[in-house]
Amino acid sequence: MRNEVHIDFTIADFEDITHNDISDRLGIVPKKKLYKGARKSPTSNSSALITRNRWIMGSGLDQYSTFEEQMNSLLDIIEPKIDLLRPFCEKYYCEFSCAIFIYNENGESTPSVHLNARYNRIIRELDIELDIDLYCLCGKE
Repeated sequence: MRNEVHIDFTIADFEDITHNDISDRLGIVPKKKLYKGARKSPTSNSSALITRNRWIMGSGLDQYSTFEEQMNSLLDIIEPKIDLLRPFCEKYYCEFSCAIFIYNENGESTPSVHLNARYNRIIRELDIELDIDLYCLCGKE
């Protein structure tokens, strides 16, 4: 198994606007929309309910791209829209969410996480949180 990195930008906890309002104002189609009260698994009546609205944008790169490549791709999308994003970041919860899946004994080095000055400038301007989850898994291909 190859190591994987998944990075998304999320706007969450909004009640007074719709997912489509966010998409229309930003001119961005999200990779995923989560609706408060909907089932996490729509095909199962016993599935837990989603507890908060979330609008999720991906980097456009695959899970085998490096952390830095994916973050730079997201920043390329966000940077020109700082003025459009500012009201969302002031009113709602916004974060970069990252999941890193590390498979031991696969011959790859551990993925690095590097946050550069460009990232630091944007999160200071927009007050975006960073959430990193690490998953260390056993297994070979």
